Amino acid sequence: MTLQKYTDEQLEKMSMIELANLILGEHKKDLNFKELFNKVAELKNFTDAQKGDLLSRFYTDLNVDGRFTTLGANVWGLKRWYPVNQTSEKSLTESRKRDQEEEEPIDDDLVEDVDLEDDGVEEVEKENEVFGQYEELGFDKVEEE
Repeated sequence: MTLQKYTDEQLEKMSMIELANLILGEHKKDLNFKELFNKVAELKNFTDAQKGDLLSRFYTDLNVDGRFTTLGANVWGLKRWYPVNQTSEKSLTESRKRDQEEEEPIDDDLVEDVDLEDDGVEEVEKENEVFGQYEELGFDKVEEE
């Protein structure tokens, strides 16, 4: 159904998620979250204050409603457009491409050399050393509850 079939009054009475479904169906392509929200807000004649108050609710509704799927990088479409395996593959591929494009180079001067393999090993060795000293003195190791 197209949005033109509805009166302004009918559109204002519809839920944001129903409008999102109609908008995506009419555009027949996925949309960026902000673009989708702005189209919904325009149809519902939201004020700037209402937009700020309802933005997170709309995002939550998109996540919860089973008709919508995210394709990564905050792009949303209708699940019925994508076979299950295509959605996850497309999402991962596009997300990785966008991440690589947006990735900032690492400044080597800011990175400290950290040996991750030894993380925590020194503490265990110290504990065993202390326990060994107590054993020599005739004390048993105290079990933690």
